Formats: sequence, C-alpha cells, structure tokens
Amino acid sequence: MAPDANAQLIELLHRFAGKRLLVIGDVMLDRYVSGKVDRINPEAPVPILLAESERTSAGGAGNTAKNASALGAETTLVAVTGADASADDLKAAGEREGYRSVLIEDPGRRTTEKRRYLIHSQQMLRVDEEDTGAIGSAVEARVIEAIEAEVSRVDAILVSDYAKGVITKGVAAAIMRAKEAHGFLVLADIKPPSIGHFIGATAISPNLQEAHEYLGLNRLHADCSREELASRLHERFKVDVFLTLSEDGVFVWSRETPGRHVPQAHRVEVADTSGCGDTAAVVLILAKLCGASDTEAAELANAAGAVIASKVGATALTLQELIEALTHDSNLGTEA
Repeated sequence: MAPDANAQLIELLHRFAGKRLLVIGDVMLDRYVSGKVDRINPEAPVPILLAESERTSAGGAGNTAKNASALGAETTLVAVTGADASADDLKAAGEREGYRSVLIEDPGRRTTEKRRYLIHSQQMLRVDEEDTGAIGSAVEARVIEAIEAEVSRVDAILVSDYAKGVITKGVAAAIMRAKEAHGFLVLADIKPPSIGHFIGATAISPNLQEAHEYLGLNRLHADCSREELASRLHERFKVDVFLTLSEDGVFVWSRETPGRHVPQAHRVEVADTSGCGDTAAVVLILAKLCGASDTEAAELANAAGAVIASKVGATALTLQELIEALTHDSNLGTEA
C-alpha cells in the first residue's frame, strides 16, 4: 500500500480515543511464575523451578478489555468471577490496566485462572483452574441487569466468549435486544456453540477451525475454500465476516466487501500467538466505529496481530506500537 494509504490508517488509529466499548464475556486470571532450574527433583525425574518472580494480568475477556483500553477506548468489562483471591487480583488488574470492571461474583464457582511456569520466558508448564458450566439463572439475571445498565452509554459491544459459561442464550438475547434498541455495533468473537445466538450481529471474527465448526464441518475432511467458508457464514448468520488466517491475513465477506483477501504484510518472528484473536477483534470493531472500510479494518487487524505475535504472553497492544508497525511497513495491500 502507498505511504498515503498508511497515513490514512494511522489517522484512523488516532480516532480510537474516546470510543466507548462494552466487553462482555469470560474473564480469566493469567498468572506467570518465572524462575530458574538448576537441579532435578529427587522425588521424580522432573526439574525443580526455583520461583523468582510472579506477575498477574487479565486474560480472556480481560485481555480484550485491556487491549481496548491501551488503544484509547473507554472500556467497561462485564464478566463473572468466583468469590476468591483470584477475583480480587482481577479487580486490581482492571484498575492497573485502565478499564472499568463490573465483575459479578458467583460463590458457587471458581474464578478461571491459568498459571504458567516459565524459565527465561520459555513456558514449561501450565495449570488451569476453572468451572465451565453455564452460569445459573440468578447470576445470569445479574449479568443481564449489568448489561442493561451499561448499554445506553456505549458505542459498541464486543462479545468475548471462551465457552466458560457466561455467554448463555439469555445473555446473548439481552445483547441482541440492546443492539436493536440502540443501533450500536456488536462484534461476536465467540466459540462455535454460541454462534446460533448471534444471528444478525454486526460481525464475527472466527479463525479457520471455528469457521468450519460454525457450519458443522470437519476441517480435516471438508473441501471448502476460504471464500466459500466466508460467504456461507455471511449468508447463514446474516453477519459481516472477518475470517482470520494467522500469517495469511484476513478474508472479508460483508455487505460492503463481498469477497476479498487482505494478506498479512507484516512479517515477524513469532514468539507467542496468545491473545492475537482478542486483539484483532478489538481493532476490527474500533476501526469500524471510526469509519474504516472493511478492508482498512482488516489491514489494521493484520498489523495488530503481527505485533502481538512477536510478544510473549497475552500482552496489551499500544497505539504507538501499532503506529510504528504501519510506519515501518509500506507493503500493505489487498488481493481480490
């Protein structure tokens, strides 16, 4: 893409500031324990990690919220936690990471926590604690009440579903009712079981595996091109489709752009793909709020994904990092 086009993309980024985004979904605590190994456990043939430092950050829908905040959006997160220490850590993370948290405590479930043990930034073990059953009716009612309290003061909703139980049929229906009542954008970044609840949303951003599952297809045996997948999703679910293709970019099928491949122009050394999908979804919806074309939104999502993939852990993308990625790469472009 020509330098003038890059300048136009950067101008879009500057419009992100002040956009009001409501993130709804499954929040989790990411805990990183770093240390060194200099001996083997005499009890079993495994290394002993001598812990030297520990840090926490919000993951899942929390990662989505912190990325939106880091890019300048006024962000509110609605999610469910347990009544435990991990929930307290998530509240602190929200304050530290710059977004407002509406965390509904459910004493009957654990806060989802993923503990990663690292040596020199290399992950050696991950331990998960979680409850993945659907939230109960009483908690669901509180989530819906929280959504209804927030929707009058937001520009868009981003649904961040990790199949941990928050995005029930009732919660999804409340989101779609709010969309109809207020006319704002809804981007559904959702796991396959939830897709039927979001027919008529503004957009979806599945990866290839999710796209196949949305359509009830086995990826190993289905012979579907990217174009066919995207067009079928658009037709069946009445949404604009941003099919994310990792290092191959994004394939767009929408009312505005019925079939266009936007290749990944940013080549980086991949360190960790954690959080790439979250970040891409944030950039897509903020770009659309700022008047970007679907192609421009996909170009920005590509740049964001490349930056995040070059970093270790589900870390936030800053506006300056994204601007630098666009400034230093003049080869952005599209293919029909």
